[in-house]
Amino acid sequence: MEMLLVLAVVMTVVAISIPAYKGYAEEQEERRFFEKLMHDIYATQSESYANGSATGINFRGSLNSYDIVHSFHGKVEIRPFPESVKLSASSNLTSIYFASNGSISASGTIHFDTSTGKRSLVVHLGKGRVVLSE
Repeated sequence: MEMLLVLAVVMTVVAISIPAYKGYAEEQEERRFFEKLMHDIYATQSESYANGSATGINFRGSLNSYDIVHSFHGKVEIRPFPESVKLSASSNLTSIYFASNGSISASGTIHFDTSTGKRSLVVHLGKGRVVLSE
């Protein structure tokens, strides 16, 4: 009888904690994705400035990914979005291109739909300031 009581308590704790952990893991995956995205944006800008060549990042909503285009090396890196992140149709910018001096060619906002709500990536003209907001 005591063994059944202990088993019931353990099963209840497990049943409650598994869904909570799944949500936590999804949030952490999204956080890491946006940190990596910001790192990729600044690394791409630094590369364009250092090499004196244009570089860019293209967002592919249909493929749930973004491509990093290195003009100097002639290669493309593809980074997938997590399953819980989607590119929003309300985005007025789908590419970020840096000129050879590191300046951004077009400003705008890229919207993402995530499990925790909308996130926006605002790209400012000039020296390429990019701000990620919730």
